[in-house]
Amino acid sequence: MTLMGLSVQKAEEGRAHCAKAEKYLEVSWVRLKFSEDWDSAADEYSKAATCFKIAKSWDECIAAHEKACTGYANSGSLYHAGKQLDLAMLIARDKGELSKIEKLASRGGLLYRQSGYPEAAKQLLTKAAKIVESSLPEDAVSLYKKACETVGTEDRPFEGAQFIESAAKLMVRVKKFDEAAELLHHALGLYSEAGAGTRAGRTVIKLVIVQLGRGDSVAASKAYKTYGGYCGSFEASMLSQLTQGFTELDHEQAKAALGSSILKDLDNDYVRLVRDLKPPPELGGGQDGEDDDGEIDLC
Repeated sequence: MTLMGLSVQKAEEGRAHCAKAEKYLEVSWVRLKFSEDWDSAADEYSKAATCFKIAKSWDECIAAHEKACTGYANSGSLYHAGKQLDLAMLIARDKGELSKIEKLASRGGLLYRQSGYPEAAKQLLTKAAKIVESSLPEDAVSLYKKACETVGTEDRPFEGAQFIESAAKLMVRVKKFDEAAELLHHALGLYSEAGAGTRAGRTVIKLVIVQLGRGDSVAASKAYKTYGGYCGSFEASMLSQLTQGFTELDHEQAKAALGSSILKDLDNDYVRLVRDLKPPPELGGGQDGEDDDGEIDLC
């Protein structure tokens, strides 16, 4: 049998399974069938999805997985319902329909959690987030937040903080610095809950950099004063120099801190943000520091 012939045969077989599933959902007073047989229907839709996958009929495959999910959910098999959406998400990935990933993974993750399998939920959510990170960063942020909520149900704040940091990095990438700052505050709260100590030092640095990216040197200084205790001695010294340089409009001090090797070791998205930061203008520095009357322009 040729490959095309096999595809046609499997597609027809899949549709036959769907027809069987629909019969299981029929209610007939004549045949004394008073309720839907969701479990049997779900099994048929699951078999149909396998057939459609072999046939490379991707739209029918995803639809069959979603119907199987509904069937298993209605029969109380929540784990199997979540698994169907897990499989559908992978089909959407292979088909390039990335806009469907967030919805499928979020629903699947919730079903896994409700069935008592938070680890499976976390794995699905993070797997989906990595798939859409580069093309749909805001969808990835939503998924990382849900992954944080999932591990939070098991009292794992350190792991949750790492997911929130991943979300913050994506917000920096799309230059949504207000959202990034909120996420980093959240991450530091979780690190505090976990007793992370100096392991949270780099997160403090990221928050200070993001606040400077927002153009708010006061918030940057406040972030350092609030969370500076998480930093090691070298990190603390650099942040003190950096925040003082910006709040006191000290060009040389800020410039020296921005050139620190500590900042160059951050994730690429933060390194790019550091490169975009400009130290305060030099006072008395000619065109950059004075207006036409020779007076210092601080605006």
